[in-house]
Amino acid sequence: MKPPIKPYNIAAENILGALLLAYPALLFLVRGGMNGSMFVLAILSVMLLLAGCRKHLPLQAGEIAFALAMSSGLVAILIVQIYHHDLTARYFDSAARFLLAVPILLALRHAGTEKVFHALQYAFPLGAIAALLAVWVENRWHAYAQTSFLNHIHLGDMAILLAFLSLFGINWTGRDSLPLKLLKISGFVAGLIVSVLSQARGSWIAIPIFIAIYIYAHLQTKYVMRTVLLFALAVLVIGLVSWSIEPIQLRIGMIFSDLSQFRAGHADTSIGIRLQLWGAALHLIAENPFFGVGAGGFAEAMQPMSEVGRITPLAAEFGRGEVHSEILAQTVRFGIFGLGFVMAVYFIPFYLFLRQAKSVHRPQAISAIMGMCVTLGFFVFGLTVETFDLKMTAAFYSTTIAVLLAAATAAGNHPNRHGK
Repeated sequence: MKPPIKPYNIAAENILGALLLAYPALLFLVRGGMNGSMFVLAILSVMLLLAGCRKHLPLQAGEIAFALAMSSGLVAILIVQIYHHDLTARYFDSAARFLLAVPILLALRHAGTEKVFHALQYAFPLGAIAALLAVWVENRWHAYAQTSFLNHIHLGDMAILLAFLSLFGINWTGRDSLPLKLLKISGFVAGLIVSVLSQARGSWIAIPIFIAIYIYAHLQTKYVMRTVLLFALAVLVIGLVSWSIEPIQLRIGMIFSDLSQFRAGHADTSIGIRLQLWGAALHLIAENPFFGVGAGGFAEAMQPMSEVGRITPLAAEFGRGEVHSEILAQTVRFGIFGLGFVMAVYFIPFYLFLRQAKSVHRPQAISAIMGMCVTLGFFVFGLTVETFDLKMTAAFYSTTIAVLLAAATAAGNHPNRHGK
C-alpha cells in the first residue's frame, strides 16, 4: 500500500531517510550529533508542513495529546521560573527538544514514505554497534565504559534500549533477509556488551520490562498461563546467565554492600548518596509543593543542608550536579507543574503506543511495541538517574518517540518486503 501523501521531492525523502538512519549512531559518535540531527529533522518537518503535506487535515486527538505533553515542559518551567523571577535561557534547553518532536510527528505521519521508514530497520542496530565502536575507539575498557561526552550510566541506558529495539525489530514488516537479520542480532549483542561494560545497573532493571512488553503485545487469552511461565523462565535464565558475568556479579553485590554500610552509618556509597539526595528532594518538595525551588534551587540548597547535617558534604557535591531521579528532579525544581510535565512526557506517548500495540497491521504493532519500550525504558532509567538533564538524551527520547509514533499510526508507510 502506498502512503496517501508523499514528500514533495526526492531530495526531501532522501534527507529524511538519511537523518533517521544516522541519528542513533551520531548520539555516540559525534558530540552534538544527536541535537544537530533533531534540529535538521525538525526544520525539514516544519518546511513540509508549511508546504502543505497534511493537506489541511484536522489534528487528531492523539496528535493533540502528544503536542500538549511535549509542550508541557516549557509551560511548566516558564510558570515556575516567572514565580522565582529567573528566566535564564539555559533552563529551557532540554524542554525545547520535546517541543521539536511535535512537527516531526505531524510531518512524518503524512510525508513518510516506505523509503523513509525503511531507514529505521537499520538505524537502531547501527546505533548499538556505534556505541560499541565508540567505547572501543576511546579505549575505556579498563573501568566503566563511557565516551568523552557520554557518561557510563547514560551510555549503558541508551545501549540496552537500542539492543532491544534491534531485537524487537526482527521481521518488523515481513520476513527479514539473512543479512538484515544478522545486522539486528549484531545490534542486540553489541548493545548488551556495552551495557555490561558500562556497569550501569539501572539499565539492567529495564530488561524484564522490555520482555514483559513484548509478551503482552503477543499475549492471547487462552495462553495466559503459558505466557506467564515463559516470562518467568526467561527472567530466570537471563538472571542466571547474568550472574555468571563478573562485572554484573560485582555490581549487584555492591548493592547489598552499600545498603549494609548505609545502615551502619556509612552514607557515602553509591546507593547511600542517592538515598541522601532523594531524602533531601522529598524534604524540599514538602516545603515547596506547588512551585518547587526553581531550576537552580536544589543545587543551591546543598550547602545549607550539608551544614545542618541533613546530608554529607560528598552527597552535597553530587547534588549540585543532579538529584539522581528524573521524577524527583522535576518535582523538586518545578513543583506540581514539573511532576505533571514528566509524567505526561512518559505516559501520554505510552498510552498512544499501547493503543496500537495489538494492531492487526504488524508493522504498526511492532512500531508501537518499540515505542512502549522507549517510554517505559526511560521511565525505569529515570528512577535512579536524571535522563533529561543532558540535551542529547532529551533529543534522543523525543525524536525516537515521535518517529515511532508516526510509524505506528501512519497507515501504509512501511515497506512490504525488505531485504529481498
